[in-house]
Amino acid sequence: MTNQITTPPAPHKRPRRIGTVLSFVLALAVLTYVGNWFAAAFWLEGRIEDWAGAERAKGNEVTFGTLRFEGFPFAMSILAPDILYRRNREAVVETITADRLRLSARPWSPLDLTLTAENGLTAVQKAPAQGTTVTLTSAPDTMINARFYSSGVLEHARLDAAGGRLVSQRDGDPTGPREAARLGATVATLDQADSIVSHADAAAVVSITANRVETPALKQLGTAADHARLSLEATLRGALSGTGAQDLALWRDAGGTVDIDRFTLSFDPVALRLNATLALDQLLRPEGAGTLEIKGFDEAIENLVSVGHLTRDAAEVARLVLGAFSRTSNTDATRVVSMPVSAQDGRVSAGPFTLFRFSAF
Repeated sequence: MTNQITTPPAPHKRPRRIGTVLSFVLALAVLTYVGNWFAAAFWLEGRIEDWAGAERAKGNEVTFGTLRFEGFPFAMSILAPDILYRRNREAVVETITADRLRLSARPWSPLDLTLTAENGLTAVQKAPAQGTTVTLTSAPDTMINARFYSSGVLEHARLDAAGGRLVSQRDGDPTGPREAARLGATVATLDQADSIVSHADAAAVVSITANRVETPALKQLGTAADHARLSLEATLRGALSGTGAQDLALWRDAGGTVDIDRFTLSFDPVALRLNATLALDQLLRPEGAGTLEIKGFDEAIENLVSVGHLTRDAAEVARLVLGAFSRTSNTDATRVVSMPVSAQDGRVSAGPFTLFRFSAF
C-alpha cells in the first residue's frame, strides 16, 4: 500500500482566500443595507399615502407636492413641499400648512420619526358661525419627534418650537387681526398607551411648557410684568378615538375624564396653580371641580384698581372674600389664596366669582 502525502497549500493562498470571503460578505452586507434602505423608504412613503387616503376618506383635505427622497445612506429623509391639511369639524374649520416639511428616520428604526417644518408651521382655526379666526404661526425649524408602536399607534411625540405668534381676528372688526400672544421656547410632549381596558386607565399624558408668553392681557391687568410663564401636565383617561363631536360623546359616555395634574401660570408677582378633574356634559362642555391657588393676590387686586377694572370699595370686598380662603406660605411667608373651582352648565367659577363661560361644542 502506497502512502500518499498531501502537500499543504502555499502560505500566501490562505490569506487571499480569507480576503475573498470577507470581500464577498462585505459586498453582501452593503447590498442588503442598500436594499433595506430603499425598502424602508418606500414603506415610509406608502404609510404617508395610506394616511392621506384615510384622511380624505373622512372628508378631510390633504394635499402636498412631489415627495423627494434624500439622506442616503445613513438616514431616510423625505421632503414634502406645499403641505396642506384641512378638516371641517362641524362648527370649526381647522387648517395646517407648511411649505417645506421634512420627514426623516433611520433605516433600522422607521417607527421613530422626526418631522421638521423648515420654514415653520401655520395653524388656522376658523369658526364661521362666530365670525372668528385664530392663527398660530411657529418659528422656523419647528420639530416633532414621533415614535410609534408596531401596531401603528402613536406611542410618544415631542414638539420643540423656538417661538410662535398667536393672532386673532373677528369678522367686521375695523382694526383687523390682533396679536393675542407671542410664545418663547415651547415644548409639548404626548405619551400614549397602546390599548385601554377601562375608562380609568391613563390613555395619554400631556405636558406643555412655555418659558415666555408675551400678551397684551398682562398690560390690561395692570401688572408690570412683560411676560408670563406657563406649564401644564394632564392625564387623559379612557379611549378617545378622535376629536369630533361623536368621538367626544362616545368618550364621555364611557366615563372618560381629564386630570389636570398641574397647571401653573406666573407673571411676577402673581402666580396661579390649578389642579382639577374634568369631564364633558351633554353639550360637550367641560364640567368638574378642582382647587386654585393664587399667590400675590394683594398685588393683583391693587393692579386691577390702578387700571380701573376695580373700584377701591370693590377691591376691599375682594380682599375680605379672598382673605377667608388664604393661608401663609411656608416658603416666603406671603399670603396664598386656596379656593375651590368648578365648571358646570358652561360656567367656570372660582369660589364666589364667575370667571368665564363656555359655549356648546
